[in-house]
Amino acid sequence: MTDAIDTIKSRHSTRYFDQGKEPSRADLEEVIRLAGLAPSWVDSQPWRVYLAMGETAKKIHARHLALAEAGTASSPDWETWHREDWDPYPRENMARHNQASQEYLNTPELLDLRTNILQKNLYYAPAIAYLTIPKRSNLWSVYDLGAFAQTLALAAKAKGIDSMPAYELVKYPASVREIMVIPEDQTLAMGIGLGYGKDEYVNGYQAPRRDLLDFLTIKD
Repeated sequence: MTDAIDTIKSRHSTRYFDQGKEPSRADLEEVIRLAGLAPSWVDSQPWRVYLAMGETAKKIHARHLALAEAGTASSPDWETWHREDWDPYPRENMARHNQASQEYLNTPELLDLRTNILQKNLYYAPAIAYLTIPKRSNLWSVYDLGAFAQTLALAAKAKGIDSMPAYELVKYPASVREIMVIPEDQTLAMGIGLGYGKDEYVNGYQAPRRDLLDFLTIKD
């Protein structure tokens, strides 16, 4: 039990991966196999995973960087909202994150934050797991995919593999679909960068979390 708690506490989003260290295919297959044990509505298990490694991952990186540098507008499969459209509670959490992250993101090794150097390079992740669900899905399947993604991230951490789930990884879905041969009937929901964190200051950042009583209600 202690190991499981330590894994949960130690996992956080890695924003700068070591390009020279790629997890083995066997380890990543085991991580994804474990993620498949996540709970699911009526065991529908709607998720699919498209794993990019090696030369395929490099091709995705190069294509993404070219699109980003050209100023290509993003077109994710899931609609994004302006932050002012969110409920005040999550909006406050996002504001706290933005403030707390500045110390780590505005550093000389990352040049100017406005260049979005890490995002444009997909955090230099050597492997990327793209998660999809059928377009004919309801919100129960969205919940299932979230459980799958979290289980994947924790299984990866238990094997010493760092992770980064990020919108940036799916902002150009047409490019990813072409390279990974993802059917049109699948929603490209999320991408998770996988690898080993580089020894850089930015990887020390951990987003602030709410105190327990801010989000827990107990009726005894």
